[in-house]
Amino acid sequence: MKVFGLGILIPLCGLSYLGRGGCNEVALFANILFLFSAIALYFYPSICAIGHVKKARVSIFKLNLLAGWTGIGWFLALYRALVLQVTDK
Repeated sequence: MKVFGLGILIPLCGLSYLGRGGCNEVALFANILFLFSAIALYFYPSICAIGHVKKARVSIFKLNLLAGWTGIGWFLALYRALVLQVTDK
């Protein structure tokens, strides 16, 4: 179910990017939609980690925030959020 969110966010971000040219209301709506979808896509690994214990959530958020812009850091944070389930000891 978490991968389904990527299937929605990526096309939404792309389509809103394509429609943001111009000076009318549609372009304004596309700009706002692009901004929110790009932020949600960037922090998607952190959003997926909401169900984890606090220590794992914080480490995934830090990795996503500080190294997510590299692409490799984003994929590592997504891998950690989706595959590596950390249990509370």
